[in-house]
Amino acid sequence: MLLSSGLLLSAYVALAVVIVVWNVAVTGRIVANRRAPQLLSALTTFGALLLIPGLIVAVSAASIVYGRAIQPIAWLWPFVTTLFALQAVVALARRLVNPVLGLPILAYDAIVAIVAVTRFLNGRGITPPEFALMLSAAQSRALGVIGGTAALSNAMWLFVPLFSPARPSRSRLKLLLRTVLAASVTVAMALVVIQLPAAIETVRSYARYEQAPLQERPAGDFAIGLKVFPELRSSPPPLAIINDLPLADSLGVDAISVVVDPEAARGKALDSLAHALDNVRDDSTMLIITLGYSNDARALVAKAPGAYVDDRIADVNRLARTLRPNVIIPAHEPYGEGERVLGAKPPQFWIDYIRRAAIVAHHVNPNIRVGVAAASYGRLDSTLYAWAASRGAPVDVVGFSLMPGFDGATSLDTHMRIARRWMRMYDRPKPHWVWSAGGYPIAHGEQSQVLALRGVFSWATAQPEIEEIIVTEAGDYDAQRGLRAPGGRLRPALGEVVRAINGLRESAR
Repeated sequence: MLLSSGLLLSAYVALAVVIVVWNVAVTGRIVANRRAPQLLSALTTFGALLLIPGLIVAVSAASIVYGRAIQPIAWLWPFVTTLFALQAVVALARRLVNPVLGLPILAYDAIVAIVAVTRFLNGRGITPPEFALMLSAAQSRALGVIGGTAALSNAMWLFVPLFSPARPSRSRLKLLLRTVLAASVTVAMALVVIQLPAAIETVRSYARYEQAPLQERPAGDFAIGLKVFPELRSSPPPLAIINDLPLADSLGVDAISVVVDPEAARGKALDSLAHALDNVRDDSTMLIITLGYSNDARALVAKAPGAYVDDRIADVNRLARTLRPNVIIPAHEPYGEGERVLGAKPPQFWIDYIRRAAIVAHHVNPNIRVGVAAASYGRLDSTLYAWAASRGAPVDVVGFSLMPGFDGATSLDTHMRIARRWMRMYDRPKPHWVWSAGGYPIAHGEQSQVLALRGVFSWATAQPEIEEIIVTEAGDYDAQRGLRAPGGRLRPALGEVVRAINGLRESAR
């Protein structure tokens, strides 16, 4: 499985590079051809000139930290993809390209352009047509074969448009290259088209939550928190501090959650984080710290598993002493993010590590609660959950990550049913939290984020074992799933969070 994923990723990257090189070569040939129509030459020239800047803008503009200054030119990527689609139209209409090559390229470029425009509109708070959202969801599903769930929220997962050659070639090598490229984009286009029926169901699946009620908790035993900052590999970005902490304060959330990777669990980065969180620790807001994974974690654990675990235990010790959290999660989703980074480790690996981490955290401060998060709901996750939820485990809080999947609310419903069944296995279950709840506003539309939160709020408040939900997340940083868009605009999902907070407070009076 790992080998096939690596091969698919290599093929994806190689195809993107070849397409960029091809576009440059085609531009040179068309510009050098004095007989080429002026419109075709202009579209090709401008498209080639803006392709690389457009790619940079598409990736950078998706993050609040790196792309806020780029927001005024965020239109560049949809504009570039539209130029490519128009170039393919002109080449085919003027019969400058064989339809066998021209039609697949045109169809591919049209899909790329529609998705780019759709996501640009989404980013501006404009609801695109439903068919366009379905294409966006279908593209995410197609790219998910390679990129996993990151294809739902990471702007780096996209298709690069392709110029139509617009000139016959007598070279067998060039003809072969054209055929290979046409076949490649045909496969890419076919993957998207094949996913369309499922994408239609995905976009429409969220409607089941439109009337989902928020259950009353008169005892006031339910809290709502917010994940702030990107996953930290260094000091918190100043812009994230300026945006996220005041947002959390204005919402009046009961908890703040931060994911800290090993690179930021020491030295100046840790001191900077402690300083940024000083005010949080001084009031009644709970602080939840999750230890993430370094970029080279897979190589480190493969080389020396024991040394890797020892280093992470040391990280837990430093985080507990320096940040004094109310809750510490020693491993970020062992069978979610952990499996993506490290590969699938046996449950005993995580059990041994979490047990040691819990002993260290409780030694630093017996009041620190240790948490474990289930994310994949498979056999391995079930085994880890059963251990963590048992009375003999040194785990204080067990919980779930409840995010939509490529099929939208369908998998979210499935995960909630599994979570409820797991909780019902115990007569006196430990406290349970939802460690992550949210949606994918760019891939599935902003209304899907609203409804996904509404569905989880409704389900969680109906479960007496669940005490808290953490909303993922304050802003678009590593992923496009925040309450705040890169340009600073607050998404409609914020209103859903406010509604839930106010409703719970009213029911507790």
